[in-house]
Amino acid sequence: MHVPYEHVDLEAAQRAAAELNAGRFVVLCESRGAEREGVLTIAAEFATPDALHFMSRHSHGPIWLCLSDERCEELELEPLVSRGDQWQPTISITVPDAVGSGASTEEQSRTILATVDPAKGAGDFVRPGSIFPLRARPGGVLQRSGRTEAVVDLARLAGRAPAGAVALAMNEDGTVARGAELERFCEEHSIPLAAIADVVAYRRGIDRIIERVTSVRLPTAYGDFQAAAFRDQITGAHHVALIKGDVQGAPDVLVRVHRECLSGDVFHASTCECGAQLEHSLAAIAAEARGVLLYLVGSEQRERRLSRHEADQMPPEEYGIGAQILAELGLTTIRILTNNPKTITGLEGFGLEITGQVPISTAPA
Repeated sequence: MHVPYEHVDLEAAQRAAAELNAGRFVVLCESRGAEREGVLTIAAEFATPDALHFMSRHSHGPIWLCLSDERCEELELEPLVSRGDQWQPTISITVPDAVGSGASTEEQSRTILATVDPAKGAGDFVRPGSIFPLRARPGGVLQRSGRTEAVVDLARLAGRAPAGAVALAMNEDGTVARGAELERFCEEHSIPLAAIADVVAYRRGIDRIIERVTSVRLPTAYGDFQAAAFRDQITGAHHVALIKGDVQGAPDVLVRVHRECLSGDVFHASTCECGAQLEHSLAAIAAEARGVLLYLVGSEQRERRLSRHEADQMPPEEYGIGAQILAELGLTTIRILTNNPKTITGLEGFGLEITGQVPISTAPA
């Protein structure tokens, strides 16, 4: 599997922030691929009835509200689904004096504007309501490279309240605009287009949420590794990168990103393959004499688990932390050790390109 590297347009993110600051619309897409979709977004404090009327006419599906983690905490917005790997959408809300269902654009506007009013608190909203907030992760796109985080980060970078109204951009026939259709949509309405990777690159130039704290030689059954510890400044978690050989700037470095699993990694539970995958990965990296095994440790209480296979305790898929660590190590092109290939949004914003996938075999020799 080769994931083509996409050009990162830092100026696109800067233009998008300027447009949001001026109260105008932006279209944000996950990539620049042929089938990409995009969300039409405007900073929440400019979500007037006229703006929402425009969104309703030119979008597919409902209008959502992207909110920062901090603001969701202040408004006591709990996840709609009570599982450890779910944090969005939250319970829906409406302002108390909304007429009827509160679903008109005028009433939706009043609700959205109220969420970014610092004078409003949890008691100023009725639940359930007509607006579903999407809760961004606290580290933004540097923690999770998702559209929710990108919208919140762009609004914040624009100097506005970290929130935005979003809806999928739509063709005239009511279908979701994709690829070239999305570009035509933007041209027709004079709306700038930016990708999540652009926002990642923009934030990386300003912020760091990972710091390298120590590095030591670590002898193992698979030879000597350099163990580098990194601290997540958002959660306080400490992650470890086991480095074999000279990886900085090297092409096609073999990489395994492994999430902690106490039952499999430590106790070698027969019901779990995590320990076997960990050992196979170390052996594969040692055989090439170059590579990185990145061990990510759960930080929040809900993520500290006996097994990462427990359905109600699975951690959210957040690639930003691992991507930052790999970038800090000087990696550029990588091959991933995995049996579960996935499209990783915004990876190029970290300066990384996946050039291959290497399956992990845990069968006995």
